[in-house]
Amino acid sequence: MRGLRLVAVNALICVILCGLCIGYVDAPVAWFVHQTITNPLAFQIMAAPSLLALPLALVFLIAAALNHAAGKPELPHHGLLLRLSLATLAATTAKDELKWVIGRSWPGALINHGIYGFAPFTDSPYYGSFPSGHTSYIAAPLLMFAILKPKYTPISLVIIALVMVGLVGGGYHYPADTIAGLFTGLASAAGVGVLMRGR
Repeated sequence: MRGLRLVAVNALICVILCGLCIGYVDAPVAWFVHQTITNPLAFQIMAAPSLLALPLALVFLIAAALNHAAGKPELPHHGLLLRLSLATLAATTAKDELKWVIGRSWPGALINHGIYGFAPFTDSPYYGSFPSGHTSYIAAPLLMFAILKPKYTPISLVIIALVMVGLVGGGYHYPADTIAGLFTGLASAAGVGVLMRGR
């Protein structure tokens, strides 16, 4: 019951924060970024760590499978890396489904076409901004890492925050998208943590 209450509280916090951003923050921020950020390179660099999470997870899983098939001992830090990789894959899958179900328009659709809203279950390229996938699959492994190695929590949180700022400042996502991505990553890490408990 404690776990369910925690999930419910986190989901409620996410809904409230995202609702406030969608209603009052996201569109003004998108226009501000569009009108003032002429060189997004710094923000692209800030968001770059998110590009590493999924490839690294796949590399580890492939290496671990080949190692196991060859009858060799487990790779160093196998349990830790397995949890990080599974959290990344869980977040990637979750964000893909949520993007399709929710169908939020991208900041570029607002800036270039005046589209600001939701179209659930659409295949239109103008929609799919919510939640931020890059935030989801950087947050999941780093939050899992923070749970398993608490002394690295500040570093993990700083990297996640930099990615979120980079995605918004680069014009790729609204603030609400990154907040939802953060909570998607948190839920994925927590779920993997529960499933892998005692293993």
